[in-house]
Amino acid sequence: MFGLTKLRIVEIGVALLLTVAAIVFVGLTVWAAETGRIDVADAWARPTLGQGDATAAYMTIANRGKHADILKSVHTRKAKLVEVRRITMTPDGISHVRTVEGGLPIAAESSIVLGPGGTHLMLVGLEDALAAGEDLILTLEFARAGAVDVHVPIEARAPATANADLSQ
Repeated sequence: MFGLTKLRIVEIGVALLLTVAAIVFVGLTVWAAETGRIDVADAWARPTLGQGDATAAYMTIANRGKHADILKSVHTRKAKLVEVRRITMTPDGISHVRTVEGGLPIAAESSIVLGPGGTHLMLVGLEDALAAGEDLILTLEFARAGAVDVHVPIEARAPATANADLSQ
């Protein structure tokens, strides 16, 4: 066959196979980067008093991708359970805290803020107390982007309403 030895034919076949594998790998890498571009900023959680306590974690999650994504679940080794919760107010001024069921949607090319008095992450059944200055790792599981590990510093911050002028 065109004067090629069996060894040379095998070498050409292996080279073609490796080239195709490299092209597929690069294509999948580009596809994965485009489908799951999640950035997390300004993450923090409140300190706790002791073992078994609960605390809230806050952050801004930005979906830089061209497709909507859903935060399906969150977990950490330091808590038995992490729930996405939303605080809403009734017209009478009564607040309700509800667990967000079915995941938290994040539109394409937009962001959501998880903050005090609104949607937040509740860490329930902590193994140990969390003191200011420590940190923990939360793993956010997204439908498209997959797992995203977030470094969360423990900070004692005053609620936003603490700065309000109460003298009036």
